Amino acid sequence: MLLFSSFVHGSEHIELSLGPHYANYRLCQNEEEVKNQWNLGGEIGIANFIPNIGLKIRGTQLKYASPLDQFVDTHEYTPLTLCTSFGLLPFLNIDWLKLTLETGLGVYSWKGFDNIGQIVVLPTGEKMEERDIGFVAGFTVQLRPLQFVGLEFASRYHYIASAEIFKYGFDDKDDLIWENGIGVKVIIPLLRR
Repeated sequence: MLLFSSFVHGSEHIELSLGPHYANYRLCQNEEEVKNQWNLGGEIGIANFIPNIGLKIRGTQLKYASPLDQFVDTHEYTPLTLCTSFGLLPFLNIDWLKLTLETGLGVYSWKGFDNIGQIVVLPTGEKMEERDIGFVAGFTVQLRPLQFVGLEFASRYHYIASAEIFKYGFDDKDDLIWENGIGVKVIIPLLRR
């Protein structure tokens, strides 16, 4: 009921956006050397369902080589995040520029693969396959060269609560991913007054 009320009485215009996002993801895993990965992901968002507040869902799949690990050849991460975006320029009435602060939660699935592409089985018999909760925070600058097309520059920090000391030992630490990228969005007005 509250969400419906927000749609009807909330903002002057509500927008749906969707499109691809290409970014450099820097993984810091267990305080080891940082690993880089460029990858393509996707995002769906709804803006202004409450004035200057929106929601974004995004996902991607990342693979990192692990040459120093004797058991794991590749780590695969699949972050799926839900963020709330807050408009930081509500006092400026310009349609071609948006600056938002984003914060939210995510589910981060990850796996460790051996050199033949099989999920690593630990000495305890458990598979190296996890689904962890994480947090994301960052900002996005959106430029609109056309009314229904947006070009976005984003920087986000992901903190993955992935430490499992009973499964992987006391050296296991939470993982961190820093994402910097660019995206193209198709913007569809849902409501204008």
